[in-house]
Amino acid sequence: MADIKLRISVIIPARNEEKVIGHCLDSLTRQDLPGDAFEVILVDNGSTDRTLEVARAFTRSLNLAILQKPAVHVSALRNFGASGARGKILAFLDADCLAPSRWLTLAGARLAQHGVGVVGAHYRIPDNSRWVARAWYGGVELEKTGDISWVPAGDLIVTRSTFDRVGGFDESLQTNEDCEFCERVRAAGFSIIGDPAVAVTHLGTPQTLGAFYRKIRWHATDGLRVFLRELPGLSNARPVFFAFYTLICLVGIGWGVARGISQQRLDVLVSSLLALILPSFILSLRLVWRRKKWGYLLPVTLLHIVFGLARARALLGFNP
Repeated sequence: MADIKLRISVIIPARNEEKVIGHCLDSLTRQDLPGDAFEVILVDNGSTDRTLEVARAFTRSLNLAILQKPAVHVSALRNFGASGARGKILAFLDADCLAPSRWLTLAGARLAQHGVGVVGAHYRIPDNSRWVARAWYGGVELEKTGDISWVPAGDLIVTRSTFDRVGGFDESLQTNEDCEFCERVRAAGFSIIGDPAVAVTHLGTPQTLGAFYRKIRWHATDGLRVFLRELPGLSNARPVFFAFYTLICLVGIGWGVARGISQQRLDVLVSSLLALILPSFILSLRLVWRRKKWGYLLPVTLLHIVFGLARARALLGFNP
């Protein structure tokens, strides 16, 4: 009888998440669905901390199964969890995310609409976030609504039939697997719906410049690969072009420094610095104008520059 009632499988990939996994699982105990209407599948990627110990404490309050698949990309963890899932709906949630109480109910209702392939949302930031998170990520879930190009895999809900039809996540990708997955869903004729009502709170939102740089650089790891594979559709085009542009500016700055030392001329250095800063300023101007948050103009400009630097650095490590 439980299998008949069970409709949704929540799949959580995890590795060394002892600080957050308890909060994540606790948010699922507060769902407004009956406990036998959904299952939770935690797929562990070789954790060496207390992740599994903390998770096992929820086996009484959740219909929880714990699987292990070490030394693979997160896309493989999600696929492995999906392979053993019993629900007709697959809800992917990251271990450092908190789901709102109506997360599964609302997502299921949106998926039932004609032509919808994926439902999700860009992340909410924690209430105690610092200026980096507030300036860059604050309110993004409210902007990315309706029919959009992709949603992050940490808050991605899809029917089992659609997931199987497009072949699941690409296990060769370390990052950008969500963008690439959504691209295939769209190519199959379905829409990707962003709904702020199903936005989860991302406890892992970068709060410092250093963390922001590392996060963007890591996310860019497979950005160029996805862009080249989906070249006709120009998937991921804007951040890739911005990375190349930043790299050209950095070459110009290096040349300008050398020219200044050897010839005491600063024209190339000044021009290259302006070329690096001006697009970030213009992009930031558009963003704060849209958000009506003018006090963030300079912080967002700085973050755009750091974003470009991180993406440019990822290009240098590109492995086709």
